Amino acid sequence: MDWDRVVDVVVVGSGGAALVAATLAHDQGAEVLVVEKDSMLGGTTAVSGGGIWLPGNHHMAEAGIEDSREAALAYIRRLTDGREPDPALLEVYVDTAPEMLRYLEDHTPVRTHISPLPDYYWPWGIEGNIPQPARAVEANPYPVGTELPEWKDRIVSRGTLMSLGAATTLTEDMMPMTPELQAELDRREAEDIRPKGAAFIAMLFKGLLERGVETLLSAPAESLCVNDDGDVVGVRVAHDGSDLTIGARKGVVLACGGFEWNPELVRTHIGYDVKPLSPPNNTGDGLTMAMEAGAELGNLTSYWGTPVMFDPEITRDGELVPQFEWGRGAPSSIVVNRKGKRFANEALPYNDFPKAFGVYDASRVEFPNAGPGFLIFDQRVRDGQRLLSMHPGDPTPDWVPVADTIRELAARIGVDPDALEETVARYNEHAAHGEDPDFDRHKYGLMSPGFVKPIDQPPFYALEIWPGMLGTNGGPRIDRNGQVLRRGGGVIGGLYAAGNTAANVFGWAYPSGGGTIGNGTVFGYLAGRHAGSRAIRPV
Repeated sequence: MDWDRVVDVVVVGSGGAALVAATLAHDQGAEVLVVEKDSMLGGTTAVSGGGIWLPGNHHMAEAGIEDSREAALAYIRRLTDGREPDPALLEVYVDTAPEMLRYLEDHTPVRTHISPLPDYYWPWGIEGNIPQPARAVEANPYPVGTELPEWKDRIVSRGTLMSLGAATTLTEDMMPMTPELQAELDRREAEDIRPKGAAFIAMLFKGLLERGVETLLSAPAESLCVNDDGDVVGVRVAHDGSDLTIGARKGVVLACGGFEWNPELVRTHIGYDVKPLSPPNNTGDGLTMAMEAGAELGNLTSYWGTPVMFDPEITRDGELVPQFEWGRGAPSSIVVNRKGKRFANEALPYNDFPKAFGVYDASRVEFPNAGPGFLIFDQRVRDGQRLLSMHPGDPTPDWVPVADTIRELAARIGVDPDALEETVARYNEHAAHGEDPDFDRHKYGLMSPGFVKPIDQPPFYALEIWPGMLGTNGGPRIDRNGQVLRRGGGVIGGLYAAGNTAANVFGWAYPSGGGTIGNGTVFGYLAGRHAGSRAIRPV
């Protein structure tokens, strides 16, 4: 085969999984090239909250938080419920997570601290859970402007999620604003010091620059190069108006996101409309290339979920940008479907709530919860918290449905008035006693038991709420080294996958905030280490 260039390892993508893989491949002595489809670095990781869920990590021990292999596995296995692609990979994850973080902090600029996130299902009393704080870490704020002056404009300064502060860490997002904190945030803005996922990407990328690893931006991978034995020996990449055929003497790592921006693939595998929040380049390139190479697939019906809302004042390139829901689970609020009926505990973890939109009612032969649903709330909620771009005390925008009675509100949003009145009346009857017998919201919820209070302070409001996704998490199945399994048995020589390109080792489950990046970085670490240490093959 005629090559335009030959290296040892090509990493496709530049998110957390990809950059960790590139780091480890280089550190085994491999010549590494990173190719990124976007003009910006970092993929979904860069625009995320940046939490990394890593059982048994060293920061937990330093903080006196007890953990054990057995406890972590018990917790994960209860959540996966035997639906994970490979049970053995759960043990690999738990065993490798602390090693991966220790390696990054010892050998790269990455520095992290314990985040305030608990294991999300501790209110359920699941064995092995750890309440707040728990197993998640996050990157320390990083001076991108100083450390990466030539690359700072190619790493996001903040994501598009208005619910996350542009300059705050996750820890600070949950703290009251004080003059001291405001002064620190002002300093970060002035000096271009970034937190969250952008900080983590910047730290990893700084480490790659120090290693001399090259990265090509605006360089989408188009297809894999396969030899007569069915092994992957390179990748075809478009860059600067040319098609480059790049040989890989040791392997290709696919870590280029999921397929959430590919409507055809979403309709085929997820089965209903789900609004993506990730960068729009995640169109399933890695999945498609792996399929063409003969990969065995798994977990394709699953995704990392979150309910979303839209605000006319929050746009990107003229299009509305989905936002994390605001107000879901507020005491004087409920979520109803277009029939005016509640359909889930409104305080559920954000990964779980969107799945209720896709439930099929066999007795009525319909999908009763198909989006949009509606967050219904009263003036108490309106006065008590920010909702999208609406702040307490500000005039209510014209685009927000508001009415003096529940019946009038139902008419405004096209819902059966009798049904919505009945739903609110039943909710209020039990909420007056702090109870929710229909969905147990008073017992279970994200990070704590939920709260209920009557919806009885007019006027009443409604906001549309849709199922959304932070990314899909199905794709080629992998082994303990991140090698892609071949359909029919064995592995595809020279092909690796990690992050949202690969089948999530947790199956459908999401143990806590940071489960996505934790999954990606751990198997990016294993894939990079294995690929980088392979013997050089003729290509």
